[in-house]
Amino acid sequence: MRTRVARVRPSFETVLFSVLAVVAVLAIALRMPAPPLPVQVAALGVLVATLGLPHGALDPLIARRAGLWHTPLGFAGFNLGYIAMVAVVVGVWLLAPTASLIGFLLVSGIHFGADWNVGRSVVLRSLTGVGLLTLPAFAHHDEVAGIYRTLAGTGGTVVADVQSWLGPVAIVAMLLGAAFALHRRPTDALEILLAATLAFVAPPLVFFVLYFCALHSARHLRHGFAEERGGGRLALLITVVYTVVPILAVGILTAVFAGDFAPGGSLASDWIIRLVFIGLAALTVPHMMVIAVSELRQRRQSQIVRAVSLS
Repeated sequence: MRTRVARVRPSFETVLFSVLAVVAVLAIALRMPAPPLPVQVAALGVLVATLGLPHGALDPLIARRAGLWHTPLGFAGFNLGYIAMVAVVVGVWLLAPTASLIGFLLVSGIHFGADWNVGRSVVLRSLTGVGLLTLPAFAHHDEVAGIYRTLAGTGGTVVADVQSWLGPVAIVAMLLGAAFALHRRPTDALEILLAATLAFVAPPLVFFVLYFCALHSARHLRHGFAEERGGGRLALLITVVYTVVPILAVGILTAVFAGDFAPGGSLASDWIIRLVFIGLAALTVPHMMVIAVSELRQRRQSQIVRAVSLS
């Protein structure tokens, strides 16, 4: 008896990302000029702040559902712990930038890979996510090496070199991820192929902004609000507060150190790149820890339900 392929209605973020990815690929195919690097960097900063940060802003609510806090005092403790982890990641990055860059790429790849092939092997999902972050260095080595040097000094060039050598492996990983996804969720396969194509042909920062904001962040936001049954107003308030506060903090830092770079120049671009990617690294670690605890709790609840139903 043959198993029928599930018919899955494309989600909002699938449609949004697909349209933007196809438009970007067509623009590149028609040899339309890419935005200048300072424009790309400015767009990176604005879009990641306004469209990327909100999906992590729901972490306090995910933590509450996972039982990490229940009272106002517990809420304060959760926030202090979260901020402490952010500070530790930033401190480690300043002390060991190359190792931190490698760790950030691996952790982000594992996190991004969870967007697809849900229910399948963690190894398969991780290979897909890590492969996605490897392709830009394979196709645009010099641009990626420049970004990595900004983040990690000369060691960043070595990281870009290694990713470039691993490019063929990354292509195979993406194709395998799409093939496994095709049977259960064809929309996952479409997203993987479009993301891989975009990573291969688009400027690295353009690829990252489109994928991170239009697909990854949009998906987590939609899921986060859906899980807050009856708590939409609280979720919205938390999202706004936990997005605005980091933006204000970055604004204050920029104002304090404004004299250290020339607005519109390469130093300004370097400053934004460091703020965005080191900031994302600092937020990704506690974000993934909260999600891991939440998923562990969900698995335990499912096991209890199955045990009760069989008893």
